[in-house]
Amino acid sequence: MRGPALWAVCVLVGIFNLAYGLKEIRWCVISTLELNKCLEMKTAFESAKIHPSMSCIQAASALDCVKKIANKEADAVSLDGETLYQAAKEYKLKPIVGETYDQEVGTLFYAVAVVRKANNSITINNLKMLKSCHTGFHEAAGWNIPIGYLISTGKMSVMGCNIPKAVSEFFNQSCIPGAQHISPNLCQLCIGDEKNQNKCADNANERYFNESGAFRCLANQAGDIAFVKHSTIQDNTDGSNPTMWAKNLHSSDYELLCRNGSRAQVTDWKMCHLARVPANAVAVRPETNSTAVFNALDVAQKKFDITSTGFKLFDSASYGGKDLLFKDSTKEFMLIKNQTYQSWLGSEYLQSLNGLDCSRMPDNLRWCTQSRAELLKCGDMAEAFKSKNLTPPIQCVSGDDSSDCMKKIKNKDIDAVTLDAGQIYTAGKVYGLVPAAAESYTDDNDGASYYAVAVVKKSSHNAFTIDQLKGKKSCHTGLGRTAGWNIPVGSLIERGEIQFSKCNIEKAVGEFFSASCVPGANQPGYPSSLCELCIGDVEGKSKCAATTVERYSGYTGAFRCLVEAGDVAFVKHTTVSDNTDAYDGSDLLFKDSTVRIISVGEKTTYQDWLGKTYLDAIKKIECSGAAITRSSLCLLILMLHSFFL
Repeated sequence: MRGPALWAVCVLVGIFNLAYGLKEIRWCVISTLELNKCLEMKTAFESAKIHPSMSCIQAASALDCVKKIANKEADAVSLDGETLYQAAKEYKLKPIVGETYDQEVGTLFYAVAVVRKANNSITINNLKMLKSCHTGFHEAAGWNIPIGYLISTGKMSVMGCNIPKAVSEFFNQSCIPGAQHISPNLCQLCIGDEKNQNKCADNANERYFNESGAFRCLANQAGDIAFVKHSTIQDNTDGSNPTMWAKNLHSSDYELLCRNGSRAQVTDWKMCHLARVPANAVAVRPETNSTAVFNALDVAQKKFDITSTGFKLFDSASYGGKDLLFKDSTKEFMLIKNQTYQSWLGSEYLQSLNGLDCSRMPDNLRWCTQSRAELLKCGDMAEAFKSKNLTPPIQCVSGDDSSDCMKKIKNKDIDAVTLDAGQIYTAGKVYGLVPAAAESYTDDNDGASYYAVAVVKKSSHNAFTIDQLKGKKSCHTGLGRTAGWNIPVGSLIERGEIQFSKCNIEKAVGEFFSASCVPGANQPGYPSSLCELCIGDVEGKSKCAATTVERYSGYTGAFRCLVEAGDVAFVKHTTVSDNTDAYDGSDLLFKDSTVRIISVGEKTTYQDWLGKTYLDAIKKIECSGAAITRSSLCLLILMLHSFFL
């Protein structure tokens, strides 16, 4: 029986090892002090019979640890958020175990923007040309998070990835300790030590250095805004800091700037902040068994907590250091359920890191054009960019139509194309694309919307009203376009004038109007009347095409259709007055009525950009089988302000 019994034991051991996937956890350390602590942790694991066992691998830095883990020379290391971001994006590591700290915050800290309460005109949206106070160059709360946030939301423009230059041009004056060798403009507010030496030093010799220093810069009224940790205000006001400069400061004299443009009391940092900085997390290769690593650490944290008489897992003082292997403030480990870096870092922090990530800058910005005229204009735009040394340079690529451009972007053959709201819906839902910038039709950030209108010829003998559209000849910007199709068709259905069955909206529209031009409706099964008024190109080809090849396509095309053939045109409110031709066309690459390009801010998905109201209504227009309700279509009309002026 000895043989079979031994065989059974071997099988069980094999199954155990297979389940856990690790016989040993090779922990990566980055200093001699960490190595000393790691070796004691290894001995402690052995004495407590914790499996998998522990061993130590030394590296030069946290990023070197990441590389060793990716190369299977080590297995695990605890990383801060910024390094984890790089480890996950470039080396495919995953976070599996998180450190948790005090119960109030549960994380490292919240990065906040602080202003004096009396200066009540400042919001997060009008920081340009203010005087700014920062904890230090490349510090999380004082640089990485606020600057990354300002870049990612389009509030601050960066050319050629020269972020320090962009910051120096955005703020009027700043104190960013440690930036004295980068740009003198970043140190203009700094004051150095009591002898006026060591100006802008990245140490305590600069009196405006670190959290307290940045707040002092604000309190002394040198700066208009300070970027610090959430606890900084309470640590330096209301008698908490006995130093002379802080002795008479009151927390009630300061407020936080919120991401939504509002302001809040300094105690409301959980609600009002720029980003929540996540706790450190243990990172491993994708195939590593996270349960095995957590179970080992979980047993260790219970056996070797702060009350332990020997090895203590969250103590570094015994080794002459601080935060060795893990942060000393760690209370316990937690198993991360959703083991993606995006989930652990959080959207706010991730947004800031994305703003600073210049590795995503393309060599060329490949723009999709949809006609010869657009291609010509794009070529001129590329030359104009080049003459002003704007980067990245523009490269013009031809696409058949908007759908073809969407496919090319999804396949990474091109980078960008301009779309209207209806097309953005398709781009996001079908192709997974996201909005990057927006056209503004007024000289402010609120000008990215417009009015959808119905235009008719002024006539004294053949006038008709909104209630008399049936049987008329209609001109539309295009199938699925917002002002030319979604809004007017939705309105007519809402009013009960267009009725349909079996979701055949196109057939119902074809029967309602006597003839139409709906570019893009030249599809099998669609009524021919939807293309009857279309004229194609100058040779009569490409009739009813969804691009500017069809001369009645787009806003100007629909208006031209009204002038030459139709009774009513469904366009936007600026079409009649802003109809122009520079390149023998209109609305090429961008709408001619565009005043400037603005950031999409935090509306970085098609759902956020279009809004819940529009999405709820457009789903009904899609006719997924559910009945179209009057309320939902009314919401669609309200979303773009108006159907008729």
